[in-house]
Amino acid sequence: AVLNRVQEWAAAWSAKDVKSYLAFYAEDFKIPGDASRADWEAQRNERISKPKSIIVRISKAKVNFIDDSHASVTFKQSYHASHLHNSASKTLVMVKSGDNWLIQEERTGK
Repeated sequence: AVLNRVQEWAAAWSAKDVKSYLAFYAEDFKIPGDASRADWEAQRNERISKPKSIIVRISKAKVNFIDDSHASVTFKQSYHASHLHNSASKTLVMVKSGDNWLIQEERTGK
């Protein structure tokens, strides 16, 4: 279920479906830097909407269950957009909310 959610998150991002993409983030998501949630969402909206196309692929995913309602997923993410191509290791800290797993924290690198 956790890996499926990560794949669905990547699919929403690739489809440039900002509303669905943002719905994968928990209310208590740790916003990078000092930005507010509204500012972070506006920035993500702009970055996802701007490119003509986006393809996000997940590979080598590993899930580590911390407890019944928390898991960490590490994977290699490849990102291809009309203006940028990159690949990075990423970790998502996931929290179970009802029947869904949501992203509570996102880390790039090890």
